[in-house]
Amino acid sequence: MNKVGQGNKRALPIILYISIVSIFIITMFSFFYFRQKFFTIGLSKEVDYETYKKHYVMITSDTKSPFWEAVYQEARTEAKAYNAYVEYMGKNLSTPYDTKELLKIATNCNVDGIILEGDESEETTNLINKAVEKGIMVITVLKDNPKSKRQCFIGVNNYNLGKLYGEQVLALYKGEPERVLVLMDSGSSDTNQNIVYSSIKETIYEGLKESDTVELQAVSIRNDNRFSSEESIRDIIMDVKHLPSIMICLNDIDTKCAYQAVVDHNKVGEIDILGYYDSQDILAAIQKQIVHSTVAIDSKEMGSLCIWALEEYKTSGHVSSYLTADMEMITMKELDIYLQKMNEVGTTP
Repeated sequence: MNKVGQGNKRALPIILYISIVSIFIITMFSFFYFRQKFFTIGLSKEVDYETYKKHYVMITSDTKSPFWEAVYQEARTEAKAYNAYVEYMGKNLSTPYDTKELLKIATNCNVDGIILEGDESEETTNLINKAVEKGIMVITVLKDNPKSKRQCFIGVNNYNLGKLYGEQVLALYKGEPERVLVLMDSGSSDTNQNIVYSSIKETIYEGLKESDTVELQAVSIRNDNRFSSEESIRDIIMDVKHLPSIMICLNDIDTKCAYQAVVDHNKVGEIDILGYYDSQDILAAIQKQIVHSTVAIDSKEMGSLCIWALEEYKTSGHVSSYLTADMEMITMKELDIYLQKMNEVGTTP
């Protein structure tokens, strides 16, 4: 028994030694194995990594807008042909920044070019001028800052836009008194929406007879965020004594909020909505006869023009100060043809 016990005592250190050596070998093997794996992954990332010669940024007031997302995607695609990368600055950030703060950041980062949804505030004018003076090209899109040193403005013909809306009002007129509301951004001081409103008014009153009655009114809508717009439009719908027969929306957010409010408060058929932009939701609302018609702005052309303008100025030192994108009015009558055309060119609204 003593000999057996002594044998076990001698074997124990040997077993412990073998176990420790085994653990050490396994640990080292695992270390080198995973180290090689990480190294291989690192190499594959380096292979897939793309470099660009130019860095452009796009800055808008609403990074969740389908319209601006479509403009960005086309600009990003177009920029690759010029060895340029377009960053949608401010998108998917945990801390929100307004356009002025983002403009300061872009300028301090010395980017090669800025695509900006402008405004006519003095602060924005000064920020644009500062960027241009540092050699950064600035293109304003849809909303301009004409007093600044920006190189180019890309938008739509606001007079023609107002005319399109005015013609739709006349088409809806049934000989009875109509109350038409034009939803205007209360936070915007630019002249673009004023031109649209004046053109709507001119088109309507030129097309009416003396006995016809159409009351046209501009209403300020808070567009600080989507909830502000929803609240403002809901207040309009709830005011039964002054309920409009037609609502004209000048942006995609107001269009969505308007048709949602009409559905929620059972006003479908009582209020005709003239919308803005051709997103899937808005086109579906036309199909359901919730929205009467909408203006489709060629967002792909707008995104492409942004890059063309930046590259043209960079190459030649000059570019046209004003470029326009195409637009068209879509009603139930044109909807099928429009969707077919979009499918043929491989574009999903």
